[in-house]
Amino acid sequence: MEKFQLDEFSVAILPPATAYHPVDGRKYTLIMSTDETSSHLAIGYKYEVALLHSENKSMLKAEWKPRLGEYILSGKIHPGIEQSGDSNRSHHIQPEVAKAVSMIVKADKDLYSHVPWLLYAPIYIETESNIHKYKAIQFFGIPKQYLTL
Repeated sequence: MEKFQLDEFSVAILPPATAYHPVDGRKYTLIMSTDETSSHLAIGYKYEVALLHSENKSMLKAEWKPRLGEYILSGKIHPGIEQSGDSNRSHHIQPEVAKAVSMIVKADKDLYSHVPWLLYAPIYIETESNIHKYKAIQFFGIPKQYLTL
């Protein structure tokens, strides 16, 4: 398993995946603590089940998928703190999702040197919630945007 540490952010590439393979079905499991003290990302052929059972954490699962002749990065985020009736909560979710997407893109930057067309692939993230008004699928740009920030 290839690991590296970026501040409070750890990344593990789970074999048989490598920094360059696979592209189809490459899966990301990102767990961010709600107090933002630590984050863990697993990259591989499947979602990292051990990370999926974390409590009080935001979780993003994402995957590269071919769609209509191009690739998309498609994912679902489960916010760590369930939304109440607070209308301001939706404003807090957007930056959390953007930060999570940025972490995934930056951690996997070696993939883009090997497969450069992914730099221009659209990113779509679905927010999951028990409250219907917070459920949404949103466009979060392209990987190139996150690498130039």
